[in-house]
Amino acid sequence: MGNRMKLAVTADEAGLTLQHERLEGVLSFLASRSKNSARAFSPTVSDVFNGCASQIRAILCTIIETRTRDEYRREFERSFSNYVSLALAMSHFATAVIPRQSIERLSRESICEMESDFRDRGLETFGEVVCNQALFTVWTLRKINDLVDQIVAAKLEDSKKKADADVCAEFNLHLFRAHFCLDCLNLALQMNKPVYPEVLEEVTDGLRSMVNAYAHARAGLELRVPTKETTAAVPAMDDEDRALLDVSMRGAEEFAAD
Repeated sequence: MGNRMKLAVTADEAGLTLQHERLEGVLSFLASRSKNSARAFSPTVSDVFNGCASQIRAILCTIIETRTRDEYRREFERSFSNYVSLALAMSHFATAVIPRQSIERLSRESICEMESDFRDRGLETFGEVVCNQALFTVWTLRKINDLVDQIVAAKLEDSKKKADADVCAEFNLHLFRAHFCLDCLNLALQMNKPVYPEVLEEVTDGLRSMVNAYAHARAGLELRVPTKETTAAVPAMDDEDRALLDVSMRGAEEFAAD
């Protein structure tokens, strides 16, 4: 069974409804990761986020303790759906109680902090190849976050909602796979814990799903604002966008062939 099919089965077995999650909302959990979130949220809101974060940490601790490729894959299939459920719970809660402007600001801060951590300690902990892939993945996440801000501001025609739902399902699947792997590396950094080589290879492979998530986010924006209709508020693709899409298309072909 290919990686893509295994991910879908993992989600379906847990009764998740990733296909019903709107692209605009799933990234809201990033706001809780900012170091400034404790000052920005009330104690009650912080307690909810901390409880979810504690459960996610427990999942990731088990993952980074694995020693072989097979162990990692078994734990991933067992725990990925729980990770997604917790991340979605945090996103739903954030969307319900935090102003959109605050979510956007804190999400950007969270991404910057993650990038800083990998720049400061990633090379020493994981080596050049993995560190560079992690930094590229965080950079791609920033590009996705910018696209999501544009999508939130754009209107979707009723006739395009079915196509948008399909795009969102693919986006969510790739985004959560990549972010799961980012979180694994980030926790290893925090704990100053080495990751076994076979497991590190699996995690690094998972990071590459972020470029596919980017491609689907771009498709979501295209549904709302076709390229020929773009304005200064919703810019057309630049050279970096095109390069990312080229990478994502190559990655999608390899992913489907697994």
